[in-house]
Amino acid sequence: MWTTTRTTAEMPRLFERGGDLISFAGGLPDLDVLPLEEISGQLSRLVRLGGKITFQYSTPHVPKALVPAIADLMEREGARVTADELIPTGGSQAGLMAVALGLASPGETVLCQTPAYPGATAAFRTAGLRLCGVPEDTHGMDPEALRETVGRLRADGRAVRLLYCNPTHQNPTGRTLSQERRTALIAVCQELDLLIVEDNPYGLLSFDGTCVTSMKALAPDHVVYLGTFSKVFAPGLRCGWIAAPAHLTQNLRSTTEVMTLSPSALAQSALATFYARNGWTETIDGYRRGYRERCTQMADALDAELGTEGPWEWQRPEGGFYIWLRHREGADAARFTEAAARHGVSFVPGGHFSVDGEHADGLRLCFSHVPRRRMDEGVSRLAAALREGAAR
Repeated sequence: MWTTTRTTAEMPRLFERGGDLISFAGGLPDLDVLPLEEISGQLSRLVRLGGKITFQYSTPHVPKALVPAIADLMEREGARVTADELIPTGGSQAGLMAVALGLASPGETVLCQTPAYPGATAAFRTAGLRLCGVPEDTHGMDPEALRETVGRLRADGRAVRLLYCNPTHQNPTGRTLSQERRTALIAVCQELDLLIVEDNPYGLLSFDGTCVTSMKALAPDHVVYLGTFSKVFAPGLRCGWIAAPAHLTQNLRSTTEVMTLSPSALAQSALATFYARNGWTETIDGYRRGYRERCTQMADALDAELGTEGPWEWQRPEGGFYIWLRHREGADAARFTEAAARHGVSFVPGGHFSVDGEHADGLRLCFSHVPRRRMDEGVSRLAAALREGAAR
C-alpha cells in the first residue's frame, strides 16, 4: 500500500473543516468478502486447543500445515514449490526488505520497473542500494532497453544484480506484462546474470478469473518470488512468503530470522486452518467480483466526468486495485492535491512512484475499498478538483 506520504496524510486534516473525505489513496482490500463469524470460530478453537503452540515462538520455516495453502496459490499461476524453497515473512514488504539486505550489498544497483511501488524503492534505499528505472515501450519493460541499461551501468563500474518487477496488475498502473514480454525479459536476465525479484500481491485478482503464468513458473531457478496473504485474505495477519531458488534459501532464511526472529505462529495457524476448511476459490472469486464492479463503476464515472479527449488519459485495468491517470501535457499531479483536499477527495500523485523524479504527470486512484454508493460522488469531486487545479 505505502501511501503514508505527506500529501495524502495531510488530506483529512485539510478537509476536516468541510466534511467527510472520499479516499482514493490507500490500497486497502474490501474485507466484506470474509466470513468473519466463521473465522472467529476457527480462531477461538485454535486458541482453546492449541494456544500454547500458536502463542509460542516459531521458526524461520513455513509450517507443514501452511505449505499446501501457499502451493495452491502459486500453482494457479503455474509455479510449483516445495517446503524447502519457502521462507515465511511478515507480508511481502518484509520480503522486500529481506531481499534487499540478503541478496545485494550496499552501493549495488537494483533495476526497477517504473512507475514503481514506493515500498519497494524504500526498502532498497534503506538497504543502501542504488536504483535505476528500466525504460518501457507500449508493452511494458523493454528487453532491449534492459540490455542497454545494464551494459551502460556495468561499463560505468556499477554492480547490477537484481531486477525488481510487479508484473501482474501492477501497483500503481494496473498493467500486466504479457507472457511473451515476460519470456523475453527472462531471456535477457539469464544472459546478463540478473536475478529477477517478482513481487506478486495482485496476481490472482484478475476480473475475469484468468491467471497469467508467473515469472517464477517460467524460470524457477532465476526468480525470487514474493507472495502475501494480504490481498487474497487479509493484511492484518501480516503473513507472506518468499519462494527462492535452492541456493539462495539459506541466506534469505537467515536474513528474515535476524529481521523478525519469529513469524507469527497464530497468523500462520489461522491461515492454514481457514484453507483446510474453506480453500481459496470462494474467497478469491468474491474479491474478484467486488473489485470488477468497483473498477467498472470508477472507469465509467471517469469517462463521464473527464471525457476521453480531455487532458487526462487512462486505461481500464484487467485486475488489481488501481487506475492510473496521466496528464497528456505533463502537468505535475501534485499541483492538484490542495484542490482535491478542498473538494474532499484524495489520491496519490505520480511522483511518489518515481525512481528518479519521473512520472510526476501521473496519479493513482484506488477503487478497492471505496463504498460503491460513494464512488460516483468521489469521481465527481475529483473531476472538479482537477478542473479547479488546472485553472489556477
